[in-house]
Amino acid sequence: MKKIMGMGFVAGVLLIAGCGKKDASVQVLEIEIPDVFVSEPIDGEPTAIPEARKAKAGDKIVLSGLVMGVHHPFVEGRGVFVLGDDGTLEPCDAKGDDHCPTPWDACCDPAELKQAGTVTVQVLGDDGKPIRTGLKGVNGLAELSRVTVSGTVAENSSPAAFIVNAKAIHVAER
Repeated sequence: MKKIMGMGFVAGVLLIAGCGKKDASVQVLEIEIPDVFVSEPIDGEPTAIPEARKAKAGDKIVLSGLVMGVHHPFVEGRGVFVLGDDGTLEPCDAKGDDHCPTPWDACCDPAELKQAGTVTVQVLGDDGKPIRTGLKGVNGLAELSRVTVSGTVAENSSPAAFIVNAKAIHVAER
């Protein structure tokens, strides 16, 4: 498990500096991220997300795409992000003279394509729930990052909300 303590430490220091108390203690928060990020490419041929949506709960699956498809692809404070199929959706900056400030939202694509071409990827903790820390910035993960995910279709996945529990995540270098 990786331990990220920096944000909790900085928040504690800022809180102390802001209140002017000399004897206040610093509380360091430890946030653990399961070892799902891998440096080597993931084995297996990725399935296009629209095809993968036909899979059933518990099916093992490999997906590839870009972090995109919604305005905010990362859930703040949770190990959850949206992966978009770049064969189905097109980021706005790939459309020539587009000056969209959030090209990852694929705002030019119709809503039905966004639903068919996206998947919610979640990293679970030991309690079986999404971890309580955001994934933006972890291993370089950002909007429009090229990502390959290996995992299983979640029990609570549905045709309207396709969800995969990640076992391995590879973020390609930009």
